[in-house]
Amino acid sequence: MFNLSSNFLTHRYAWAGTFEHVVSQHNAPRTDCPEVLPEAAPLRRTEPDETRGLSEFQSEVVQLAAVLNVDHFLSSFPDEIGKKMSVKEAHTYVQGAVSRFITTSKEAIKLGADESAIVDMRSSLTTRTVIRN
Repeated sequence: MFNLSSNFLTHRYAWAGTFEHVVSQHNAPRTDCPEVLPEAAPLRRTEPDETRGLSEFQSEVVQLAAVLNVDHFLSSFPDEIGKKMSVKEAHTYVQGAVSRFITTSKEAIKLGADESAIVDMRSSLTTRTVIRN
């Protein structure tokens, strides 16, 4: 179809198994599929509290918004700003930073800026103390 010189794109693809054994097991469609799904359990059992402090993840989102907003200070940002905001204040801040960033980016592109140069984020700007897989 694509006129490739090889049957495989990489050695990994060449080594990978196929799903033919799964497809060839059945001669007819399955009939054991549920027709009605069970009720989903609520993710939260209490009302949201927008006055509480930020979680580690929320603090990271605020920090990334500060980079977009050019408000960040790499050595002191997490302690000075991110941990003093309430959830409601953080929401307003992030929403405003992203909105301004999008507007400014569109204007820069209209003026001829290269889209690939609009933002340069580095992993060192996050505050997470534990990396999770």
